[in-house]
Amino acid sequence: MNKITIFNTFKMPKLALLLLTITLMSTSAHSNQKPLTSVQIKSLMDETFNVMQRNYIQPEIVPDLVKLFTSKLKLGQYSYLQSVDEFAEVVGRDLRIVTGDSHLSLFTVKPDEEITHILSHQNGKLTYNFAFEEIKYLYGNIGYLKFNKFHSDERATDVVDAAFNFLKQSDGIILDLRDTIGGSPWLVQYMLGYFFSKETPLWDVLGINDKLVESISVTEEVQHHDFENEFPVWILTSHNSASATELFAGVMQASSKAVIVGDVTAGAGFYVGVRQITDELVFRISLSKPVITANQKNWEKTGIIPDLKVPSLDALSYAHALSLKINLTK
Repeated sequence: MNKITIFNTFKMPKLALLLLTITLMSTSAHSNQKPLTSVQIKSLMDETFNVMQRNYIQPEIVPDLVKLFTSKLKLGQYSYLQSVDEFAEVVGRDLRIVTGDSHLSLFTVKPDEEITHILSHQNGKLTYNFAFEEIKYLYGNIGYLKFNKFHSDERATDVVDAAFNFLKQSDGIILDLRDTIGGSPWLVQYMLGYFFSKETPLWDVLGINDKLVESISVTEEVQHHDFENEFPVWILTSHNSASATELFAGVMQASSKAVIVGDVTAGAGFYVGVRQITDELVFRISLSKPVITANQKNWEKTGIIPDLKVPSLDALSYAHALSLKINLTK
């Protein structure tokens, strides 16, 4: 990957104009507040990129980032920043824009606060019942399951088991991942055990310079195996389907275990972790990438391309119609 890869989405002049516009808007909003000193801002910037150079999955792009952000510093585009919190918000946002890596962010922590890459959510559809929202049977004996996150809590497997036991008598399943924002690769691995036999290779995890970190296969013994072999599965996707969601959908598609129906997914294809920059500032950063065993592909910035590309709002109707056609041929 050459050094200009980070500017695939924006040509350099347009990118600079965009970031300048955003910065000027933010400047006016904080014009009455006392900023950090220029020395403090430069120190935070230097430490941020030092951590990024040592840890980011694509270290080759960091020198170009340093040049760009150094230019912004010299132009005074960050001179309005009042606090480390604002530095985290603004610089983290700009890093996402420039790199196209939606996982990148900066955040602050209090002394002795536990640092984790796992995002917390207010109570709602991303927390209730470990983010499993709806399960039912549709006309034609087709199962339907909607969940909104691959939850990292180990108790989420109990909900998975209950859902797949309920759908055991179906003639096919529609998995609605249109609002599934991502989550835990561990739960992805567990759920795939319902569709693949034990010890089936699923994906490899590659680090910097594509060094193999780990190989992932089916390891858990699930409660039944009725969904293996030729069992019909349709997966609904949208532009919001991201990260671990794309991993699940990509493995299923690459192994011809499911038909993907909907929009191209978000294109968030890296594993994320955290690295401390200062006592107060933390980097949520992409450290490695999964590569699907069946097709040797990663989906960063490209997303998972549906087999049937339709507007996500119509995906359920299309998938259900497909399921009825299959049932009629039996």
